[in-house]
Amino acid sequence: MVTDDSGSPIWNLFNTGNYFPSTVFIDHTMSVYYQDSGWSSSYAITKVNEMINNLENSLILATSNDLNILTGDGDETLNPGEDFELIISISNNSFNIDATNVEANILDSNNISFINSNLDFGTVEVDETSSIILSGTVSDDSILGEDIFDINISASYIDNFGNSQVDEIDYSFSINISLNQQGFPFDTNSEIKPSPLAIDFLNNNQNQIIFGDNNGLVHVVDSNGEEFVNDTFPFDTNNQIWGSIASGYINQDENMDIAVVSKSKHLYVLDREGLLLDYNANKFLIGTPALGNLDSDEDLEIVFGSFSSSPKLFAVNIDGTDVLGFPIDLSKSQKGPALADFNSNGRDDIVIGTEDDEVFLIYDDGTIAPGFPFIATNKIRSAPSIINYNDSMNILACSTDGIIYCIKDDGTLRFSFEADNDIYTSPSFLESDQGLMIFFGTDSGTLYALNMNGELYDGYPKGISEGFDFGPIVGSVIFEDLDSDGLSEIVFGSETGKMNVLKSLNNSYADLVFYNSFPTTNTFGYASSAIISDIDQDNDLEIISGTTGDIIVHDVKESSSSSGYWNMYRGNNHRTGFYDYSMQCFPGDINFDSTVNILDIVTLVNVVVNSSDLSGNESCAADLNSDGIINILDIVTLVNVIVSSDD
Repeated sequence: MVTDDSGSPIWNLFNTGNYFPSTVFIDHTMSVYYQDSGWSSSYAITKVNEMINNLENSLILATSNDLNILTGDGDETLNPGEDFELIISISNNSFNIDATNVEANILDSNNISFINSNLDFGTVEVDETSSIILSGTVSDDSILGEDIFDINISASYIDNFGNSQVDEIDYSFSINISLNQQGFPFDTNSEIKPSPLAIDFLNNNQNQIIFGDNNGLVHVVDSNGEEFVNDTFPFDTNNQIWGSIASGYINQDENMDIAVVSKSKHLYVLDREGLLLDYNANKFLIGTPALGNLDSDEDLEIVFGSFSSSPKLFAVNIDGTDVLGFPIDLSKSQKGPALADFNSNGRDDIVIGTEDDEVFLIYDDGTIAPGFPFIATNKIRSAPSIINYNDSMNILACSTDGIIYCIKDDGTLRFSFEADNDIYTSPSFLESDQGLMIFFGTDSGTLYALNMNGELYDGYPKGISEGFDFGPIVGSVIFEDLDSDGLSEIVFGSETGKMNVLKSLNNSYADLVFYNSFPTTNTFGYASSAIISDIDQDNDLEIISGTTGDIIVHDVKESSSSSGYWNMYRGNNHRTGFYDYSMQCFPGDINFDSTVNILDIVTLVNVVVNSSDLSGNESCAADLNSDGIINILDIVTLVNVIVSSDD
């Protein structure tokens, strides 16, 4: 504060009646001058003049606090594995003194290395600025967060007495290393339980992120975190959105459509031009809808359950009419259905789990398939999945008491497996050299991988005891080859705010390590399953997921593209939860010599007698009756096959 002391205003401000005020001066070097009470006005004048004289005859260098990233991928965010350039500037703010031989040195950190660490700014005259472009690289396995750097700057100058002097300045700055896509996190101030979509919804050859939130709004956000706003969007469903949004060409026109259900009891279908359908189900709708073909027309139908008294299962046409045979009375369902053609009539059938411990298979005409419902031991609060395993349809469903069931299309049990805690994740699938792997996670933060016989794969489960502190796993485990090495990474979020990305060291997916710079830690816990997509079309992939407060987009800096893995919640944009798997084997050719003969019988007998472990392809060849069990019945079948061929 600068004030005129005429009339003693400082005295009047600070006098307590018992003590006289003291005065403190601070000069341009942050040196402090202090005078006790009782001083005369001449002291202040002398001291101020001294400080001004020092200021006018000092070397004053200023460093730029704004680091300008010139290269990298252009998103103004430094990511692990990224090269970059930045500008460091030194300005001479002195009144009379030029600076010469201005030099600086910067040291590498554990995460960032600089190509040119010795910096020569040359001569910087009064009111001039000298800048240097500093090139650097962020390591692939760098720790995320702020990296702090100290620069010691030295400069020579001639003082007022003609003497040569050297001055030094210590300057600190930080570089933030982040996996966040530019413009993200996208704050909604609301929980995001639905798993996002990544599609060209606006039909502009660019991808948008589509998601709903707990405020009941449907958002359309571009790859830079900018929200699309018009008379329709963000679209208000008037109550919370818990289920993920499904997308497809529902009415077969040129516009991509999205289907969303809300606790407002309404199903909405929208495209970029506005609202296409508002269907009042008069029931709370909280599960993810699925899109499929349940009738003879070309349009897609929307299938969803409900969570109210007198609950129903709905199948609705785009014109708002009910599919013939629907709705049907059914128990409450918290999660969405799965769709696939079980009876080979070219139309999708429906699988859904309920609060009454049931798993239903319902045909396209609304009738319940023979052998169903299958009765579990507790509530089904994760969406079931369907696997066509070598032309055999199977249902995977998880119960809240930690049991996963594999159910055949006749309602009988293929296998059940008890995990270490409640299961709320929807089963997902990954193909490996060992065969088909069924993945799910538990509330204890344990990751499981089973084969189609309900047996754990080598190296599983993985959790705390194996050195992996995942946190309670949410949504669904998804897969994508992030670095184009031919092996998929395993990706899932947790309630503790960790995004876990695991890299396999071999084709069996038995030996896993964390991918570079993962797991990341977020302020908010994850609430939805992730999706992996190249949303900004820069030839690398992004991991997108909803949390209890925002949308997070991790930009993975490895050249890659989507490879057909189960890389989103429910496996596809239609949210059908269906996976088609055909093993590369010939039934009966157990020794893989391209001939089915007596040698294969001998091999099979040894397998059955000795209970030998088999690879996925060997199991495929040995399980001749496709019942998931290799036993005497397979030997009999193989003998009959060989005898028949000889005849």
